[in-house]
Amino acid sequence: MNRIVNVAIIAMVCYVAVSLVTLQADISSYRRQLTALENQCEEQELINEEMNGLLERGSDFDYIVKMAREKLGLIFPEERVFYDAAGN
Repeated sequence: MNRIVNVAIIAMVCYVAVSLVTLQADISSYRRQLTALENQCEEQELINEEMNGLLERGSDFDYIVKMAREKLGLIFPEERVFYDAAGN
């Protein structure tokens, strides 16, 4: 009877040890995933802040006029544009 109890205790201890090692490996894996997701979240927050800045500047009339002139070469109908033909 003693021998059966000892074998059962040893089997239980081995099972608990293996379970603990497995759980520790899972925890390490989840921590790495969490770190990667936190980094991704920080990057996305920076992108969101940048986009919000663009949206805010986009609603600014002066910014719209500046971008229309620089990027698209547009002018107001009553404006006259003079170009320097000398190239200086």
